[in-house]
Amino acid sequence: MRDLYEVFNDFNMEEEKDLEVMNDLEKQKWKKKLRKEIKKPVKTGRKVAVSAGCLGIAAGLFFTMSDSEVMAKARKVVEDSYRSIAIWIIGTPRENDYVQEVYGKDTANGREVTIVDMIADEDLLQISYKDRDLTIENFEAAGYLDEDMEKRTDSTKYSLDAQLLVDGEIVGEGWINSYSLRFNTNAIDNTFSIYTGDYGCDLSEVEEAELILKERYYPDTEEWRFHLNLQKRNLKNTTREQELDETYTMPDGRIIHIYKYAENEGGRKLYVKTERPEGWDPNEDWSGILDLTGVTDKYRKVKFKHEAGDVYLIDRNIDSDTKSIAITPGVIPLGEPGESLPEDGTPIGESFTIQVNN
Repeated sequence: MRDLYEVFNDFNMEEEKDLEVMNDLEKQKWKKKLRKEIKKPVKTGRKVAVSAGCLGIAAGLFFTMSDSEVMAKARKVVEDSYRSIAIWIIGTPRENDYVQEVYGKDTANGREVTIVDMIADEDLLQISYKDRDLTIENFEAAGYLDEDMEKRTDSTKYSLDAQLLVDGEIVGEGWINSYSLRFNTNAIDNTFSIYTGDYGCDLSEVEEAELILKERYYPDTEEWRFHLNLQKRNLKNTTREQELDETYTMPDGRIIHIYKYAENEGGRKLYVKTERPEGWDPNEDWSGILDLTGVTDKYRKVKFKHEAGDVYLIDRNIDSDTKSIAITPGVIPLGEPGESLPEDGTPIGESFTIQVNN
């Protein structure tokens, strides 16, 4: 039997709605799910982030409150807990020996940032974090979610640059441009990655490092600093690689060179170098976003999306018996402000194929 401690950590909290009120249909759905989840056998191996105090409160609420209140509170407990990188990364099993817990906190600029945990291979460090804004009650009340774009509060302060330092020297960089501001909370749960390939740093040889986060568009503000111990298994030795040599030209003259595919427990990666023509100006010459859309030999559509540095990560899991992915590079042009972007890009050359699960 599993207790509420584990059940709450398994609930899907992606719905962005008011959790304090549930109708009868929602109530019955979550009652059924709760009963089903509690009856599942216990699985061990991953520490959960909800405190024992929260568990006690939640258990008490379960027996004293109405069904709708219990379910709303249960979901709220999960929403307020930390989200492991293992939840974000596709295919990460519950039991593993490579997720490094951190739970390090630092406060600056009126915000408390927590580094939850991380996964590392030779050149990519993937990190889960929580960014809690202590200056507001929630994003909606602060105007960040106003439907009127002219009245909406500017949220660019949540865009961050990241640097990884070893012995005081920068060995890798990353950034946070994409994040979700949800109703009824003042915290962002998200991930980011740091690529060390440009600095020639092999993360499998690093034991301790310093992580620095700073606001991208407000460089004069305070920094968040964290000490990281990379003690868990590095995924370098289980990484499988395929050398590639595919070159394409974007409409604006940029040369795209796709030079490697790699896969391990932390993800499936395409490595891409971009060469810009002399005098190339992104404000005037930029034709759009590089799109890497693929179709597996099982006819499943996937995309490789830019993660950090040269690395593009696959956006979804694929079947274990998948043998290949045919990838077609394309360009997605930016439309007018407020105009939605097309899902797929316009091809800029012939497809190429990578071998997977080898």
